[in-house]
Amino acid sequence: MAERGFTLIELLITVAIIAILAGVAYPTYTEHTRKIRRSEIAALLVEEAHKLERFYSRAGQYSDAIGPPVRKHEVSQGSDFYAIDVERSEQTFVLKAMPVGGTLMSGDKCGGFVLENTGRRDNVGMSGDASVRGCWGR
Repeated sequence: MAERGFTLIELLITVAIIAILAGVAYPTYTEHTRKIRRSEIAALLVEEAHKLERFYSRAGQYSDAIGPPVRKHEVSQGSDFYAIDVERSEQTFVLKAMPVGGTLMSGDKCGGFVLENTGRRDNVGMSGDASVRGCWGR
């Protein structure tokens, strides 16, 4: 009577092929996910800059206006992967998005994102072959 089933060699070959495919696919998937998160935070910073410009056109300054009428603008806190901080004065603002520790983006090659009222874009803590143009998706 002939026995049916897989031999140990066939099973090991299948496991090895799956391991090789996973070893190639996972880093690609991770980098693609990081690229999406970078695009999201870049878009959020640009959106916040537009909101600050609209606030400036109404209040005449980027910082909150005290006296009548009182005008305030709350800047977004960021996302699960980046925390946004803003430095505002009457005539300037600097938006900074820094990676949140312990997340996928904490070791990202682009580091933190900086957007100024002049439109200047920069990255803090870039590493490797990253460029400002590439990190901002331009």
